[in-house]
Amino acid sequence: MERKWTDWQYSRDELTKTPSVASGWTVEREEMDRAKACTLVYSAARKLQLPQITSASACVYLHRFFMRHSLKEYHHYNVAATCLFLACKAEESLRKLDVFIPVIAYYASKGHRKAVLGTSEYEKWRSVIVTTEPIVLEALCFDMVVDHPHVSLVSMLERTSLDERRKQMAWSFVADCMRVPVCLVHEARTVAGAAVELAMRVAPEQGDEAVLDGAGVRRAEVARVVQWLLEFYAREAQARRPVAEAVQTPASSPASPSIG
Repeated sequence: MERKWTDWQYSRDELTKTPSVASGWTVEREEMDRAKACTLVYSAARKLQLPQITSASACVYLHRFFMRHSLKEYHHYNVAATCLFLACKAEESLRKLDVFIPVIAYYASKGHRKAVLGTSEYEKWRSVIVTTEPIVLEALCFDMVVDHPHVSLVSMLERTSLDERRKQMAWSFVADCMRVPVCLVHEARTVAGAAVELAMRVAPEQGDEAVLDGAGVRRAEVARVVQWLLEFYAREAQARRPVAEAVQTPASSPASPSIG
């Protein structure tokens, strides 16, 4: 049965057969590149004081885009910048390019580059966004509507006895869920349920086993999302470990400067 072009629901198996994987990326590398792109989205969105829904929409656009285009062809930071700019329009939280671009350039370069209006760096990013925007829109079939887990999470938290600390944890977990393509496989309500489940696992309390009763989620599906995110955290920690070890043991390299 042929997939509809506007069908954004995928299986885990289909995530192993993306254009990026066909171009030589491993599934794990693609997931990490998507996550890095979404981290850029979140960093820029915070600086630009954008609503959570705007950054979440940008992440969903990005995940959808890379089901139809390869990371080999389009750099994840370029797509991240374009998706966030589009999300600003779709979610009516507009930001002018002369405000938007310097923030994107700063976080994309980890603070090493400035892109003030009139500079070559600014023009480079302006060209990237203007050129990539119609390509992203075409890949998305101009479908900018997203069913966000945030809406379900609000209703779930309203009917639970979770304290404020665990509620904030749930919000953090739902944001992390947007960094991986969970939204392409599972329903928004399931993702919200997984965020609540993770918050309860971090800080368990008596009676937690009944919290998701009546929330309209299937426990097995929630467990799959939880496991997905835990596996992602493990891979992310593993990727950071060599860098951390290099920073902590500078004497291991003859060329490393001494500290202290």
